[in-house]
Amino acid sequence: MKIMATIELRESDKKRATNLNRKNKYGLDSTQMMRLINSHQNGDAYKRTLVEYRLTDINFHREVELLMNGKYDELKEQVKQW
Repeated sequence: MKIMATIELRESDKKRATNLNRKNKYGLDSTQMMRLINSHQNGDAYKRTLVEYRLTDINFHREVELLMNGKYDELKEQVKQW
């Protein structure tokens, strides 16, 4: 059984993410989402956790689930339909 370590985000990073979400009126366009998908796919564990935090803050739970399961291509195809 694989046990994953919990990543603790810095408060300043969490605040920045929530401020970005507020600035964007709690939504994302397809370009912004593609950027976050690529950031998650190519990032380290901290960056992936930060992307997941930001998306969870705006209730993108299904998208976070796909990211966490490495289904990047599937999510990108869905985002192209936005």
